[in-house]
Amino acid sequence: MVVLRNVLSMGAGAGVVARGKTSLRGASTLVGDRCQTLPEWAAWFSEIGYWAADLRDGGSNTVVALSVPTREYIAVLLACGVVNRASQAEVLPAESEQNFDQAQGLPLGTCVRVIPVKGPGPGRRVYTGVFGGAIQNHHGRVYELAGSKSPGRRPGPVSWFPADDYRLQLLRWPDLPDDYRGRSRFSEELEIPLGAEKLLAGQMADFYGRCSLHSVVIGVRNTVLAEAQVVVGAPGGPALPLQDLLRLRAVRSPGSHYRSVVLSSRADPEEYRDVLRTCRPAVAVLDGAATVRRWLGASFAGVTVAVVERTSPSALAAADGLYENRWRSVADVDVPRDLGSQIPPGVELLAWKGRGAAR
Repeated sequence: MVVLRNVLSMGAGAGVVARGKTSLRGASTLVGDRCQTLPEWAAWFSEIGYWAADLRDGGSNTVVALSVPTREYIAVLLACGVVNRASQAEVLPAESEQNFDQAQGLPLGTCVRVIPVKGPGPGRRVYTGVFGGAIQNHHGRVYELAGSKSPGRRPGPVSWFPADDYRLQLLRWPDLPDDYRGRSRFSEELEIPLGAEKLLAGQMADFYGRCSLHSVVIGVRNTVLAEAQVVVGAPGGPALPLQDLLRLRAVRSPGSHYRSVVLSSRADPEEYRDVLRTCRPAVAVLDGAATVRRWLGASFAGVTVAVVERTSPSALAAADGLYENRWRSVADVDVPRDLGSQIPPGVELLAWKGRGAAR
């Protein structure tokens, strides 16, 4: 059954080359108790995710539609490509970061994360919770996070942080103040997994030391989280679960600094529209035909990657929804010629720009 008809021409006319090859190409994975090379198609899907993250720079609401024989693991591979691209942007200063002097002007109840800025090391921790006020110790450049800005009222345990060693990062969705109120602050080790530096292109201290929303995967939540446990390893490097690259978390996971998010496809898209309006991920991956039907119109990210498995009873209805969206689009998007020439057997690909910016 063909779902996406009239696949775009991807020859020399496309003229564009995908930037930044994924390091999953040539990687190995565990199958049972044996190690074998990751299939070429797995690396290709990761490269599609990398390309999709690059499309965000175009400023328009873009849809990348994939028709596949089966959806298994594909959403996780796409998200890996998005994260690989996002890791290279972590070297830029995060807009949401504040020093302690600036933090004294933040509204009480702001959700913050205290992060070390001099690089990870033994015993280095990050602290996540609700900002109560920064009070300066007059004996040095040391600040306390307290429950009140008034030095005379300091409820809760004292937490002193050297101003030169830490910064405050403002946390937005999926971290919400209500998740932390009435609870102790969460502390976490700042740890870079062994082998990650061979599979991600960016600076590891920046990528693992800061929070930023990379991708949202919408599908069967437990399935996606289970698939993220697939173990991979770059040539000559130790193996690790894809989860350690994705930094994937469920919405209600306070204290976790992992910042790719998985949402249940059964949830109501309207429930998340307001929180994502001001905190948009680079890419939203719709995992499966039923998810595409329900969530395509939500436009949660600058780029939406829609995965339709042809074996699904919802496949034709999902394809109709995609074609209706494409009919309202501004123009088709050229697929980079290196990606177009390596499409795996049985996979079909279309991409287009929607009208106006994503909502």
